Amino acid sequence: MEKSWNILMVGAGTMGRGIAEVFAAKGLDITLYDAFPDQFEKAKKFIIGDMEYFKSEELITDEEIENVHKHIFYEADLEKIAPKVNLVIEGVFENHDVKRNIYEKLNKLCTPDCIFCSNTSGSNIYEIAEISNPERLLIAHFFNPPYVMPLVELVMGPSTSDEIVEEVKNLFISVGKDPAVLRHYVPGFIVNRLDQVLQREIGYMISQGWTTGADVERAIKYTSGIRYSFEGPLSLHDVVGWDITTAVSKDVFETLCNDVGEDKHGRQLIEQGRLGIKTGKGVYDYTGIDIQDYMNKRSHKIVTMLKAVKSLYDEK
Repeated sequence: MEKSWNILMVGAGTMGRGIAEVFAAKGLDITLYDAFPDQFEKAKKFIIGDMEYFKSEELITDEEIENVHKHIFYEADLEKIAPKVNLVIEGVFENHDVKRNIYEKLNKLCTPDCIFCSNTSGSNIYEIAEISNPERLLIAHFFNPPYVMPLVELVMGPSTSDEIVEEVKNLFISVGKDPAVLRHYVPGFIVNRLDQVLQREIGYMISQGWTTGADVERAIKYTSGIRYSFEGPLSLHDVVGWDITTAVSKDVFETLCNDVGEDKHGRQLIEQGRLGIKTGKGVYDYTGIDIQDYMNKRSHKIVTMLKAVKSLYDEK
């Protein structure tokens, strides 16, 4: 018999409402809880806007839009809803005390068979959350916007059971996500960990005066940026031949940046007040740009790329 899911999303902010849309669109009940009830009106407004945008991009059907409005509920009383659910997705602030506090409450209120997923983007939830059944705790890291981005990183803790991971993985697949499993917690998980490696080397090459940020991005966008839509780096090395790529690595490895501590290039930009689009300047100059318009166009590009490469995903 197929399991009937009743889901609680803790946190009604950007990620919370986006994750709620993912499940509700497929007809699964999900309740948005937030300690600040004024978040609910904001969430409802943004969900309406999201539905209009997704429909304009032909990402969602009228039936799925109806499902979203029908299957998302709002609750400010944790004691009222927590005992009724069998899956909790936690998405509160990246603050250890806040997370520790919410898990303490959930552990008391939820049933012993409830599964806990943390949508943290970096915190080691396994050193923060104290729950009675740690085998039912895992990280489920969605990417923004959750409805559009296919990937969810599932990160296991020291006590997470294989059965729970498989159950959550199958649930996410059923609502259109494509989970990647990491069997051991490491900072950054898969995606952000690889991103930091790339950022460190980019910053190093720029600091050495070897190239510019624009030229680095040009090099990535017009090679790997095209291939990564259908072929990861391991597949690429299979195509090129590991004898060749390994020979190249011998010369490259010894010249790579091995800085520790933090991103030195990033620190330099921070000290210059160049935080990125939110301050008008980062590596690039965003002076006079409407941020909402910029982000909408960015989302459109993501959607366009997904549509273009969707048919390639399952091809070998």
